[in-house]
Amino acid sequence: MFAVVVTLEAVEGKEQALIQALENNAAHTRQEAECLKWEWSQHVEDPKKFAIYELYTSREAFLDHKASEHFAQWKAESADCVAAKEAGQYDVKGPDQR
Repeated sequence: MFAVVVTLEAVEGKEQALIQALENNAAHTRQEAECLKWEWSQHVEDPKKFAIYELYTSREAFLDHKASEHFAQWKAESADCVAAKEAGQYDVKGPDQR
């Protein structure tokens, strides 16, 4: 499995627009056959901060996601909403066995 973890900070006053862009991206990404999980969170103490957790069957599946039309739409919709972004890609080594 392959995981992607992204942290975002919204531009002041653009939090709701970012949430809408996140929801639009989530709706499409969750439909991808090789996307196992796609969820976002908002920081409890600083509502300008967000985290995205994505889980795919493989790195190739993630690359297919990045090449999708809805990913391009996400980039366009979120471009003026994001003040800071940090992302990491990970090979899952200790999966939840539940």
